Amino acid sequence: MMHAYLRLLSPQVEEGICQVLSHMWLESEIIAGASGNASSSSASSSSSSAAPTSSKKGAKTEFEKKLGAFIKNQIETDSSVEYGDGFRAGIQAVEQYGLRSTLDHMRLTGSFPY
Repeated sequence: MMHAYLRLLSPQVEEGICQVLSHMWLESEIIAGASGNASSSSASSSSSSAAPTSSKKGAKTEFEKKLGAFIKNQIETDSSVEYGDGFRAGIQAVEQYGLRSTLDHMRLTGSFPY
């Protein structure tokens, strides 16, 4: 039975690793958005919208970059046990052991490596 290998995670570990992955994704999007430029061939020729939009592979708008930075900061400064403390424990583990090793450890033990 496959489910015999599943380990229940505490809310702090479960929410913490979700926050870590969200933080990592936001960081990659902000960095990608800061260095990427939308090509003129992929940009829409219609400008009927008042707010500029970006394509999935194009440059991020200033609004998107600021929103991403805001959400990233919210994750970093959250004071709750599950989300905030979980994120800080998770990001420390990922920085020390790497994502793959952290996830493997979680799968085996149900906790972050310390």
